[in-house]
Amino acid sequence: MLRRMDLFVKNNICFVPVLHGRLEFALEVIRHFAAFEPDAIAVELPKTLEEVILRGVRRLPLLSVLLYEERDGTTVYLPLEPTDASVEALRLGVEHDIPCYCIDRDIEGYPYRREAFPDSYSVTKIGYRKYCELCSEKLMEQEPDRIDYLREKTMLYNLQRLSRRHKRVLFVVGMAHFGRIFSALDEPHAQPIG
Repeated sequence: MLRRMDLFVKNNICFVPVLHGRLEFALEVIRHFAAFEPDAIAVELPKTLEEVILRGVRRLPLLSVLLYEERDGTTVYLPLEPTDASVEALRLGVEHDIPCYCIDRDIEGYPYRREAFPDSYSVTKIGYRKYCELCSEKLMEQEPDRIDYLREKTMLYNLQRLSRRHKRVLFVVGMAHFGRIFSALDEPHAQPIG
């Protein structure tokens, strides 16, 4: 069982930094959910897809793939994998009748990024918190590009709104964004336009 000091909590938000699509992080979501007992779930997925993502989550254990076309004709495939931490968080929310929110910005043409992270299996050896702290420390040295800056500002704005409406928000966020969002949470944020 996780202890409160093992959690990344700021105000009434418990952050669960993850690498998407990795089982070790989906398991951490389960552990954090049990320890924090949230009354709301927030994930790093676009608000515009929330309804169809939740419909796909309700179909589990059947698998779903969201297909949609961007303005330039590019087809986007978004698999809803049970091993993904965001999908697991939403599944837990649906199962426990807890409100779920997709709080990210919808970005057309978001570039695929292959980021180098230590093997996720190392979480089982050095511990989840230590893994996140080491990764976050390195990532905080990098400046986000304009797209990620807008995404993070959007998530910050939405998180602050949720924190006023709920007592305990569990937020599943990609490792690349965790440190900047966590450190900027106490500053006021407006909804980015555009």
